[in-house]
Amino acid sequence: MKKILPSTFLLVLSAGLLLSFITPKAIVSLPVDLNKSKIEWVGRKIGGKHNGFISLVAGTVQTDGKTLTGGSFVVDAASMIDVDLKFKKENNWLMGHLKDNFFEVSKFPKATFTITSVTPDGNNYMVTGKLTIKDIEQEIKFPAIITTTATSVNASANIRIDRKKFNVTYGSGLVKQLADKAIKDEFELNVTLVAGK
Repeated sequence: MKKILPSTFLLVLSAGLLLSFITPKAIVSLPVDLNKSKIEWVGRKIGGKHNGFISLVAGTVQTDGKTLTGGSFVVDAASMIDVDLKFKKENNWLMGHLKDNFFEVSKFPKATFTITSVTPDGNNYMVTGKLTIKDIEQEIKFPAIITTTATSVNASANIRIDRKKFNVTYGSGLVKQLADKAIKDEFELNVTLVAGK
């Protein structure tokens, strides 16, 4: 049996004592500031686009003080507004069209997103998570700029979503199908997120 030299034994003992004092970083949950956070939507069609805002109604993020580690968010689909159409009649028609025919907000009033991973991507981060629209859950990934401290998280991202994966379409019938083809499959969400104590 090999003898352990006193110096080796002391080194191993010291390393063990040092490791015993190292504790994992504590994960804390921070509430999303619903007044400072915002989500702008952009929908494009042949020859133009529309844009507006939709409201976060609940949200929390998790952080270890240095990086964002998780989060969950709830969006009120019925809060969607358009800001580019200035005439009330046109604006009301578009909102009714989007809410009734595409997103069916009376049946599906909420959309949710849960972060499953956040990984460094150059100077920024790649966020992966589960998005649920119209009770259909899909995994999405998008780049984000994230600044994290022990008491706050600030993030911004441009998220592109394929609406057809969530059955956000005009509906059946030849006329509706033709009208649906005039709309781009992807819509954008420009997200500004502020969370903190």
